[in-house]
Amino acid sequence: MSATGQSRLPISSAQVAEISFLLILIWLVSGPVSGFVLTTHTIISSIFSKSAYQVHSAGHLAKELLEASAKIKTLEKQLAESQLELGKAKRQAGDIEKLRALLSLRNHLELPTLAADVIARNPDNWFEQVTLDRGAKDHIKIGSAVITSSGIVGQIISVSENASVVRLLTDPDQKIGVIIPRINQPGVLTGHQKAPPSIDFIPVGTAVEVGDKVVALGNGGIFPSEHPIGQVAGVQRDKNGTTLSIEVKLSENLLDLTQVLIVPPQSL
Repeated sequence: MSATGQSRLPISSAQVAEISFLLILIWLVSGPVSGFVLTTHTIISSIFSKSAYQVHSAGHLAKELLEASAKIKTLEKQLAESQLELGKAKRQAGDIEKLRALLSLRNHLELPTLAADVIARNPDNWFEQVTLDRGAKDHIKIGSAVITSSGIVGQIISVSENASVVRLLTDPDQKIGVIIPRINQPGVLTGHQKAPPSIDFIPVGTAVEVGDKVVALGNGGIFPSEHPIGQVAGVQRDKNGTTLSIEVKLSENLLDLTQVLIVPPQSL
């Protein structure tokens, strides 16, 4: 019996051990593998889902950017048009104010005057001349004064049938008698093109000050007496050191003329 028992026991134990090991191995392997397979499938599905969502989101974002860009361009165009309209309205308002000022001046002067528009300006003599839309048919005469409510502009030097040319105060050939009322100092204003006009040969020691008003002397029968010319902007000695040169800032901006009044010579 012991021999038989001894021969069966090892066989039975080995078989039991092998079967047990196989069962445990199958249990251990089957669980993680199935979980790994499930996890892999989930990750791959998630990647594809996210990619599809990202592609859709990118397309939607690009569409929104294009729409926003188109709206910005439309708004920029509308803003530019509004700015142009605003500029035009301001210019028109400015022209209206100038016309009102000219009308008031015309009534105040009690002299025969004629309103005119500046219609041309030659780049070659920008600081010397302008052309008006009034001529011989309007009885314009050479020598007539040209003024605005702000100050004297210049003098008519040539006349055609439908236009006339004005020589500006900034032209070196245009000279006009002036006076500084505060000190009753007379002088002659001379143009210097781009540089401010000046009153030269004023005696040293004259009590002229920056800011003093300068007006037309008006004793030649051409320019209205005491009409504004400008104000003193600087005082310095001439090269010889014996006289003063007075720099004058004109009251009227001769670079931005639109409407003027023509005043015929009073002596004619």
